[in-house]
Amino acid sequence: MSRRARLNRRTSEAVLLSDMELTRSRLLAANIASRGAEYAPARAKSLSLANLGRALSAAPYVTMLGSILLGSLLIGPRRVVPIVLRTGLTGWIARNIRMLFTR
Repeated sequence: MSRRARLNRRTSEAVLLSDMELTRSRLLAANIASRGAEYAPARAKSLSLANLGRALSAAPYVTMLGSILLGSLLIGPRRVVPIVLRTGLTGWIARNIRMLFTR
């Protein structure tokens, strides 16, 4: 093995080890950050106007019911009910078929 090949190998190993060390430190920092989010104060988890959007995005059925209610108020229940039934029925059938074929 020539001297140049040994130097190239040592350089490659040094680069690989430094990349591994950088990745390890990033994973450790992400792990610590995720643990900090678990123990967030109760005030941050309470429902307020500031975090209402996050709460609605985490609960899609609440968003759907709110949309139905708002649509009923704006354009009337006579127009909203057929749209909701058609869309809801289509989504329900599609979900059941997808679950049937993924089993």
